[in-house]
Amino acid sequence: MAHSPHHADVPDPAPLRRLLATVRRRARLWIWIEALTQFVLAAVGLFWTTLLLDRLIEPPPWIRAAALATAALGLAALLATSLLRRLMVPLSDEALALAVERTYPQFGDSLLTSITLAAGAADDADPDLAVRTTATALARLREVRPRSLFRWRRLSLLATAALLAAAGVGALAVLRPGLTTTWVRRMVFLLPDPWPRRVTLEAQGFSDGQRKVARGSDVELIVRARSSGPLPETAELRSRGPAEWRTLRMGTRGGTTAGGQAFGHVFEAVTEDIRLDIRAGDARLRDLVLHVVDAPALETVDIRYRLPDYLGGGERDVSASRIVQVPRGSRVDIACSATKPLAGATIEARSPGAAAATVIAELTDATGAARSINAGVPTLDHDLVITVRFTDTDGLDNRVPIGFTLSAVADAAPRLTLRLAGISGAVTPRALLPIEGTITDDHGLGSAEVRLAVGADVRTLPITRVRDGQPEVILPPEAAEVVALEPLGIAAGKRLDVTVVARDRCGLEGGPNVASGDTWTLDVVTPEALQAMLEAREVLLRRRYQAAIDDLAQSRERLVAPADAARGGAGDGCGEATSRATGESREIAAAFRAIHRELANNQLLGADVETRLLAQIAAPLEALAEEDLAGLARACRAAAADPAAGGAVLTRRVDAVLARMRAILERMLELESLNEVIERLRGVIRVQEEIRSDTLDRQKRRGREALESP
Repeated sequence: MAHSPHHADVPDPAPLRRLLATVRRRARLWIWIEALTQFVLAAVGLFWTTLLLDRLIEPPPWIRAAALATAALGLAALLATSLLRRLMVPLSDEALALAVERTYPQFGDSLLTSITLAAGAADDADPDLAVRTTATALARLREVRPRSLFRWRRLSLLATAALLAAAGVGALAVLRPGLTTTWVRRMVFLLPDPWPRRVTLEAQGFSDGQRKVARGSDVELIVRARSSGPLPETAELRSRGPAEWRTLRMGTRGGTTAGGQAFGHVFEAVTEDIRLDIRAGDARLRDLVLHVVDAPALETVDIRYRLPDYLGGGERDVSASRIVQVPRGSRVDIACSATKPLAGATIEARSPGAAAATVIAELTDATGAARSINAGVPTLDHDLVITVRFTDTDGLDNRVPIGFTLSAVADAAPRLTLRLAGISGAVTPRALLPIEGTITDDHGLGSAEVRLAVGADVRTLPITRVRDGQPEVILPPEAAEVVALEPLGIAAGKRLDVTVVARDRCGLEGGPNVASGDTWTLDVVTPEALQAMLEAREVLLRRRYQAAIDDLAQSRERLVAPADAARGGAGDGCGEATSRATGESREIAAAFRAIHRELANNQLLGADVETRLLAQIAAPLEALAEEDLAGLARACRAAAADPAAGGAVLTRRVDAVLARMRAILERMLELESLNEVIERLRGVIRVQEEIRSDTLDRQKRRGREALESP
C-alpha cells in the first residue's frame, strides 16, 4: 500500500520555497543589470566608433543612415538576446534548487528532492524518507547565502565599466558640447554639418558644394587652408570625371599669409562634370562638384548707322565683321543678343592703342529675364574698339569677349585722273587745252575748276559739268573739257601752269576736302615757234621711217644672197625685220596723228596740212602695218617653214612692200629739203633765245620798278 508524502510528521517546506523565491528575484535582477550594462557598453562603443569614423572620413548621409540603422538593429538584437529572451525563460523551483545544490553540494540532493516531493511529483515515495530528506534540507538552509549563488564581482565590474563608459560620454557632452552636438546632428538627424577641426578648408567659388564653370574652359581650383595650429604643408585632391577617381597633390599658391595657405590645381578644357574631395591636415571637403554648363555666347549682333546730314541722312545696315567701316560723322546703334538669359552685360568703347575704356551701355537684370543689350555712338569721329561682355544667371562670363572695330571712314578727297590731250610742252596764245579723264568722289562732288597760273597771276575757270552731288564726272575724248587761252590774253614768252582742283561736299569739321590733279607746265610760244617744233618732230619721224625701210631692204638683199639662201635662214631674218617695220609704222602713224591734233588744238591746222598728215601719211602707214606688213609677216613664216618653195615669192612680196613704203616716204619728203629743215631748226633755236632774253629783260625791269617805287 502506498503512503502519501504529506505525512503529518513531514516538516513544512515553505522556508525552502521562500529561499528559492529569493534566488528567483535575485536572478532576474542579475539578468536586468547584466543586460542593461551590456546595452550601455555596446551603445557607448557604437557612439565612440561612429564618432571616430565619422570624424575621420565624414561619409555621406546615406552611409551614416546605414550605419545608424545597423547600430540600432544590433542594440535591439542585444536586448532581445540578453534580456528579453532570458526573462522569458521560466525559473522553476526545481531549476533553482538544482542551481543552489550546485553551489552547496552538502545538500546532497535533499533540496531538489524536498521541492519535488512538496510539489507532489512523487506520490509513491517513502514517507519516512521524505521526512528525513526535508529535515535535512531545512537543516542545511541556514548555510545558504543567496548572494553567493551569483558572480556579483563580474557583474559589478561590468556595471562599473558601463557607468564609466556612460560617464565618459557625459563628460564629453559637458567638456566638448560642440562635438556631441555635431555627432547628434550628423548621426541622428543626418545633417551635413561638418566636424569642428583644427584645420579649416574653403574652396573658392563654390556655393552649396557646387560651382558652375564654362564648358571647354580651363578651371583653376583654389582652396585656402586656415588652422589654429601649424598649417598643412600639402593638400590632396581626389577628382572623378567620366572615368575613375584620380588622386593628386595640389600645388601651393604663394606663401603662407595671415589668411592661411592657398593650394591650387588647374583642370584644362573641362567638358564634363567633376566630383571633388579635398584633404589637408585633419580637414576634409567632400562632395564638391564642378558643374559644366555652356557659357553665354553672342547669338546676334545688329549694327545700324545713320549718315551725316550732308550725305543725305538715312539709316543703313552693315554686316558684322572684325572691322566695321562706317562713314565718319555717322550715328551708330549696336544691338547684341546672347544665347542665355543675362544677369549683366556691358558694352565698352576705347580708342585703338588706349588702355582705358568707356562703358557706353550697361545691363543689370536681377531677374535674369533679359537676353540683349543696346548701345549707341552719337557721332563716330574716330575709330573705336567695341568690346561686349555677358554675365549669365549662373555667374559665367563669355569666355572670349566679343570685340570688333568701328572704323570711321573719313570722307576722302576727290580723285582726279586727267590728262591734257593733244598738247605737248608748248602752246600758242590762242591754243585750246582739251582735258580728258575722270573726276570722282566717294560721296559726291561739290565743284571743280581749272586753275591757270602765270607767275603770281592765277585765274580759275569752273568745270560746269561737275554738278553738286555727282559721284563721278567723265570727260571723254569726244567731249573733253576745253579751256581756251585766247580770252585770257597770255602773251608769248610766258610760262603757264594748268591745274584742275576739285572739292567734295563734306560738312564735318574742317570743311570740304580739296584735291588737285597733276600740274601741267606749258611754255606759251608764237605760232611760228610751235610750227618749227612740230616740223622738227616730223623730220625725226621721217628719219625713223627711213631707217625701217633700210632695215627691211637689207633683209631683202639677204634673201637673194646665195650663202644665206643655202643656209635657209633668210626667212627668219626677213620676219624679224618685218616685225620691226610693223611696230615702227604704227608708232609713226600715231605720232603724225598727235602732230595733227596738236596743230588743231593750237589753231594752226589748215585743210592742206590736215589732208597731208592724215590722208597721205597716217592712214597709209596704218594700212601698211595692218595689211601689207601683216601679209609679209605671214609669207616670212611660210618661207621659214619651207625655204626652197617660197624664196622667189617672198622676194616679190618684200619688193612690193618696199615700194609701198617708199611711196609714203615721198609724201613725207614734200615738206622740205634737209637744208630747209636745218635752217628751220636754227630759226627755232633763235626764237627760243629771243624769248629767254626778253623774259630776263622784263624780270629785271620789274625788279627795278619795284625798288624805285615808294
